[in-house]
Amino acid sequence: MREKKIPWSTIIRLSITLLGVGYLAFFKEWDQIVGAVRGANAGWLVAALVAYGVTTLLGIIRWHILLKACHAGMEWNRTAQLTMIGLFANTFMPGAMGGDLFKAVLAAKEIPHIKTTVVMSIVMERALGFIAMFIVSTILILNRFDALTTEPATKYAVALYFVVFFLVLGLMILGTRRDIGKKIPYWDRLPFQEALKEAGESYHFFIRHVACFWGGLSLSIAAHFSLLLSCWFVACALGLNLQFWDLSAVLPLIALTMLVLPSIGGLGVRELAFQHFLTYAAINKETSIALSLIFFVVTLTWGGLGGIVYLQFRSRHPEKKV
Repeated sequence: MREKKIPWSTIIRLSITLLGVGYLAFFKEWDQIVGAVRGANAGWLVAALVAYGVTTLLGIIRWHILLKACHAGMEWNRTAQLTMIGLFANTFMPGAMGGDLFKAVLAAKEIPHIKTTVVMSIVMERALGFIAMFIVSTILILNRFDALTTEPATKYAVALYFVVFFLVLGLMILGTRRDIGKKIPYWDRLPFQEALKEAGESYHFFIRHVACFWGGLSLSIAAHFSLLLSCWFVACALGLNLQFWDLSAVLPLIALTMLVLPSIGGLGVRELAFQHFLTYAAINKETSIALSLIFFVVTLTWGGLGGIVYLQFRSRHPEKKV
């Protein structure tokens, strides 16, 4: 048998993760970080866990609205199970969208008769999340624009943010045109033409459906604010003199950095981003790293709950054994 080669994307993620973790391992002020973590207020940490749970709940409702609109016939409990499993995969699998791919495979098995539409509902859910993040984040960044652009690290991150913002916005606008495939060279030569056509029709259906688009977008904005609150509650637990708006302005820049420099679970990259980007708010690197690590534990806790759901999960359409 021919040996399977490790994909270059996995090697890159592992390398970035090891570099980030290696930097943290040789960090000299770990006693201060550990002291800050030990002194964290338990009440604020519970509030952070609850706020992250609200984000997850709103995500379940948003996806169920999309599924209901396309008459998928999936029950609420099944939607919740698959969402939690996707959260688990996002937390533990390499890649920023590994959880979405994992959830799409399981959802397609659940509803095989409209497989492409169900997969597109997950794509649309992610798109609504991106739109909401860009709407909220752009307002927050512009509100702190002068302060962010005085620090070199955040200055370049803000510039990159707006480049990505306009690229995503342009792609989504182009996607609303039904004849966009005719404008792309060699589009007709791409494989799976039927699936591509069905995916395009599903995208246009979701984008024009009032409840799907506007309802999903409203839920996404609420979910994003709840996520920001979760991180801010962690800052409150550490007793940081950090305003909600100052922290919220850098969180999208941190998320963008984790997307550009992919690592496993964001480990290493996230801590370095927190350390460098929060200097504009006069937060020292020790407490920044403590904030990052505790917030990671919050996400890890909910991802772990998703793992428990996955262990109990049984597909309704198991593949036949050959």
